[in-house]
Amino acid sequence: MSDRLESSTPVLSPERLQQIQQENPFVRISDAVYDILEEAILSSQLEAGSKLKINTIADQLGVSGTPVREAIERLSARGLVVEQLVDGKKYKSYHVFDIDDTDIAELFMARKAIDGIAAYICAEKNWRVDVEELERHAAAFRSAMHEYVMGRAAWLDAAADRALHVYIVNAAQNKYLSDMYHSIDKKLNYLSVRTCEYLAAAKKRDDLLRICSQHDAVINAIRMGFPQLARQVMDEHVDFCEANCLNYRSISRLDSKK
Repeated sequence: MSDRLESSTPVLSPERLQQIQQENPFVRISDAVYDILEEAILSSQLEAGSKLKINTIADQLGVSGTPVREAIERLSARGLVVEQLVDGKKYKSYHVFDIDDTDIAELFMARKAIDGIAAYICAEKNWRVDVEELERHAAAFRSAMHEYVMGRAAWLDAAADRALHVYIVNAAQNKYLSDMYHSIDKKLNYLSVRTCEYLAAAKKRDDLLRICSQHDAVINAIRMGFPQLARQVMDEHVDFCEANCLNYRSISRLDSKK
């Protein structure tokens, strides 16, 4: 994704689009719009549950509705936007994805069950795990975390966090485990994004950096071939993320009402 614009410039603006085009003159308009909308969602400039109006967004960016629709469809496939059929299923309505506290708790429970056993299998059969790739994902997330903590990024990019967890599940090479995981992949992606968002909004530097240390602990347990330890530290990592996600989500909601 392109470098972030200064916070004084609105994300949904022709200036943001122009910046992306200046950085990459060959970028497709729909790809640029996708980056802009993704940034707006992940930075909460487009709030969870808010309706996305194609014509309004097109006017804000100074583009036609076609690239906006294409970008929104891609965001829907990723799970950051939900579609609803309206008017006798003739038209689609789009909203920024959101889930309630009960769904979040149940989703974390499912994630813990799958991630924990996947980490166990990876440590038990670590000869088929590319530990260096795991370390690259962990390093990428640590770098994103550092950029945010140092104030050089407007929001915390959770992509590397998701990549690390997805790799561990796939590396377990259990078809049914992978099927279960990927059946809730869109919501897990949202959960990862929101966890990082709530932690970041709370400005808890130690909690943010602790996530990086937990990633390292999981990787080390897999590298050393300690299945029980790998599962234990993965469980602790997921529990930590759940507690903080729900806690800071509640604080965020209270702050928004003030």
